[in-house]
Order: sequence, then structure tokens, then C-alpha cells
Amino acid sequence: MLERISNISLDTDFKKSKKGRYSQFKGELYSHSSFDVNDSISFSSASKYLSKAGWLLKEFKQTTGDKVIVEFNYNSYCFEVSLDLERINNIETVIYSIHKDETFISIAKPILASFKISIGGFDGDYPMQKELRGLDHLFQRFETLELNNELNLYNYELIDTLLEGFYTSLQSDFTYLNIVLFNFLEKQTNRKFNVLFNKNRDVTTKINILKVKPSPYAIEN
Repeated sequence: MLERISNISLDTDFKKSKKGRYSQFKGELYSHSSFDVNDSISFSSASKYLSKAGWLLKEFKQTTGDKVIVEFNYNSYCFEVSLDLERINNIETVIYSIHKDETFISIAKPILASFKISIGGFDGDYPMQKELRGLDHLFQRFETLELNNELNLYNYELIDTLLEGFYTSLQSDFTYLNIVLFNFLEKQTNRKFNVLFNKNRDVTTKINILKVKPSPYAIEN
């Protein structure tokens, strides 16, 4: 089935789109608003925690309105997340923008992907991960597409196919990313969030690919 992905046109008739097997929730990407930010970063328990997790914090911005932008590198990937701390205990999903760290790019057309990840219920300790096997497999599959155009939710059949075979591994990866992200935010902001321990949540972390497109970090030929 993957063979037809690389040859199919992405100019899909939007009117024929329907909900796919894995497309369980939809929404727009966070738009980078122009706001003043506070670039101060605490290098105490928060930095020690990230060091233990193996994450490299690239940027942390917080506005007076309690919106934060977190950028970090981990396991050869660059991640960006935007959150509203005022409503963090009530949010149900996190938007991750992910691309390969430029150091690890080995193809002419690297990929930038955006994911909408549900925050599953969680109770207990979660071990530190040294690998993101599901994400590795998925980005290898992305790279075989040789995309020239954006792939998005309207291309639901392709999206479903891309997730086949290692959905469970991806769930483990994003569950881990969510846990470390929120634990870091607690330590960084000196506030307690209950978002991970909401008993009303589905215990399953659901994954939705919002967009896949050629990365702006492409290698110059």
C-alpha cells in the first residue's frame, strides 16, 4: 500500500474527505502570535530534570498572559510546543511540531511534521526513554514519500497508511514526551499541574497527524 503513496497526487478533492481510522480529533495549528515574552529560565530543578531526561532546551518563552513556547532537542529531533498555562489542567491535546535536528539530516528533502496528541490518563512512574522508536520509523516512512507538497488531514487515507504498523510504539513515545514536558513545566514555573492525573481522561494516548511537508531546514544542493 505504501507504494502508491509516493505516486499519488496530493491535490485531493476536499469535498470527498472523511474521517479516517486514526483521525480522531481535528484542529488548526497554533499560530505564532506577536507577543512580548519573558526569556528568563530557571537553571535549578527544571534544568536538572531535563538533563536527566536527555533533553536539550533550546528556548523557553513565557508571556504575562501565561502562554509558553517550549523548544527542545531530544534523540535527534527538534520539538516545539505552545501551551496556555492558565487552562493547562483542562486541555485535552498538545500540538507538537517536529523535524529532524539539522545535525542528523541526511536527505535532500527533510520533513517537518505537526501532530495533535491527546493527553491520556496516567498514574504512576514512567521510565526515562533513550529511544523514540515509533517516531524513528514514522520519519523514515515520511522520507520515502519525497514530498513536494503538503500532506494534511484531507489526505486521510495516506495519513492512516503512514501510521500503520507502529501506532503502539508512537503512543509510547508521545506518552513519554507528554509526561516529561508537563513535569518540566511544573519545575520551571514552580506550579502544580494535574493535567496528567485527570481520572476522567481516556487512558489511551491518541495520535493525529495534522501536517507533513518539506522542512524549511532542507539541505542545500
